[in-house]
Amino acid sequence: MRTCQKSRWLFAALAAALASCQPVVENDRPSLIVLVGIDQFRADYLERYGQVFSGGFKRLLDEGRWYPRAIVDHAPTLSYPGHTTLATGAHPRTHGITSNAWLETLPGGEKRRVFVAIDPERYILGDPDATGLSPKNLRVTGLADWVRAADPEARAVALSTGPALAMVYGGVALDDEARNHAYWLSSSQGRFVTSSYFRSDYPDWLRDFNENAMPTFRAKRVWESTVPQEHRGLARADSASYEGDGIHTAFPHSFADVGASGEGYSGGYDPEEAGDQEFYRWFFNTPFADEALFALARSAVERLALGRQGGTDFLAIAVKSVDRIGHDYGPLSQEQLDVLLRLDRLLDSFLALLDEAVGPGNYVVALSADHGAPNITEYEIEQGRPARRVSEQDIQELLDRVERLVQAYSGPEDELPERIAAELENADFVARALTPAELGGEGPADEILRAHRNSYINGRNTPFPLWTREIIAGRVSETHPANWGVVVEFTENAQLWTAATTHMSAYAYDREVPILLMGKGVEPGVDLSTARTIDIAPTLAALAGLAYPATVDGSVMSVR
Repeated sequence: MRTCQKSRWLFAALAAALASCQPVVENDRPSLIVLVGIDQFRADYLERYGQVFSGGFKRLLDEGRWYPRAIVDHAPTLSYPGHTTLATGAHPRTHGITSNAWLETLPGGEKRRVFVAIDPERYILGDPDATGLSPKNLRVTGLADWVRAADPEARAVALSTGPALAMVYGGVALDDEARNHAYWLSSSQGRFVTSSYFRSDYPDWLRDFNENAMPTFRAKRVWESTVPQEHRGLARADSASYEGDGIHTAFPHSFADVGASGEGYSGGYDPEEAGDQEFYRWFFNTPFADEALFALARSAVERLALGRQGGTDFLAIAVKSVDRIGHDYGPLSQEQLDVLLRLDRLLDSFLALLDEAVGPGNYVVALSADHGAPNITEYEIEQGRPARRVSEQDIQELLDRVERLVQAYSGPEDELPERIAAELENADFVARALTPAELGGEGPADEILRAHRNSYINGRNTPFPLWTREIIAGRVSETHPANWGVVVEFTENAQLWTAATTHMSAYAYDREVPILLMGKGVEPGVDLSTARTIDIAPTLAALAGLAYPATVDGSVMSVR
C-alpha cells in the first residue's frame, strides 16, 4: 500500500523537476486536455475516406488544425512505444518502452524476456490471480503527471480498449487521494479493470458502469456494416481469401461464425458451448468495444466533473479496434472503413458532450496515432506491386543459419554482431541489419538508422520481427540476433506471417500518421510544417500553461 509520505515525496520531486524546466508562456488555459490515440491510424485515412465522415473527424478537420503528414519518429513502429511517445513527448530511447517485449540483460549476463507491462508485485483489482500489470518500465513522466504536478487537485483519467494501454497514459507519480484513474477493457472479463499500482479499490462510478452499462454492449453478437452503399467502393471488395480466417471474410461477422473457424484473434472454440471468456475475446476485437470505451469516457466526464473544477484536468482515450481490424482484414478493407465511420460518430457525440459539459471554448483535443500500417501483402501482389510474405519457415531457416554461424565462430566477441548482421542481410527479405555500434553511435545517419536510434537502449533488445511460434511463447534461443543487439529492418512491403497486415518498419506507410488539434488556443487550418508525435505532449502542455521536464524530446508545434 502506498503511504501518504511517499506520495507527497513523489509529487514534491516531480514539481521540483518541472519547475526547473524552461517556463511556458502563460495563456488562457483550457480546463480539460483530451488526448485520443488511435492504434494503427494511417495518415491517408482522412483523405481517402473524407467524404464519408460527417461527424467527429469532419469537425476536427473543419474546426481544428490538421497536420496531414506528421510522422512517428522512431522504429520499430509498435503499439506500446508509440502510445508512450504520445503520452510523454519522448522517444522510446528516453521513455524506456522500446518494444512491446524485449530481451533484458541481468547482472551476470543472463537474459530474460520482458513484457512491457507485466509486474508480479501488482495485481488486477477484483482478480488477484490474473497477471499483475503496471507501468514500472516507464522511465519518464507524462501529461497525467504534469497536470497533477501543476494542481494536486486535478484529475487524470486514462481509458483504453487495448490490453493495459491506459497505463502508459495514466501517470507514474501517484497519490493516496485516488485522483489518477487508468482503466482498460479486459478481454477475459468483459469489463474495465485496473491495477493495484493505481488504486486499492474501484470507484462507485466505474462499478456502476461495469454492472449496468457493459451488459448492453456485450449483448451485441453480430457486427454488420454501417457504411452507406454509395461509399463502399472507397474500400476493397468485401471478400478476399487473405482476410481474417480466410472463410468468414465478408459482412455480417457474427460471434458464432468467427469462433467456429478456430482461426484469427477469436477462434478456437465451439460457439454452441462457448463461455463468457470466448465471447469477450470476440467482443474485444469489434467496434462494440469502442462504443463501450466512449460510453465510459462520457461517464468519466460526467461523474468526475472533468474540466469543471477550476484547474486543468486530463483525459486520455486509447482506441485499439482499428489496429485489431487492420491486422485481420487490412487497412483498405470494408471492415476498417466501417470501424472508422463508427468512430467518426462516436467522436461526434463525445465532442458534443464536451461542448455541453465543459464548454466549447474551454477544452483542447489532440488526436493522433501510435503508427500506421502497410497494405496486405497479397493485395499488393494482386495489384501488380512488389511485396513479400515472410513465413515462419523463412525466419526459422534464417535463425538456423545464424545459430550455425555463432556456434562456429571463434573470433573476437565484439566483432560477432557484424558477422551476424552480414548473415542476416543475405536473406532476400532483410534490407538492413543494424549493429549496436551503429545504433549507439552519434555519427551521420539516414532516415532508417535515425529512426531506429531513437528506439535503441542497449540491454532492451527486441527479437521482433524475427519471430517464430517458439519465440512468441517466450522461448528465445541464445543465438538469436537480439542477444547481440542486432536489429532487423525488412525490405519494403515485406510482412510477417503472424497477421494479414503487420506494422514494424521505418518506412513511410508505418510512420506517417495524422495529427489533429482543436480547441482553446488552436487556430484552424491545414499545417504542412514538420510535426512529429513526440511534439503532441509538449504542445498540449504549452496550451495549458504546464511546465514539462527535460525528458521531453519533442517541440511545441505551431498552432496559429
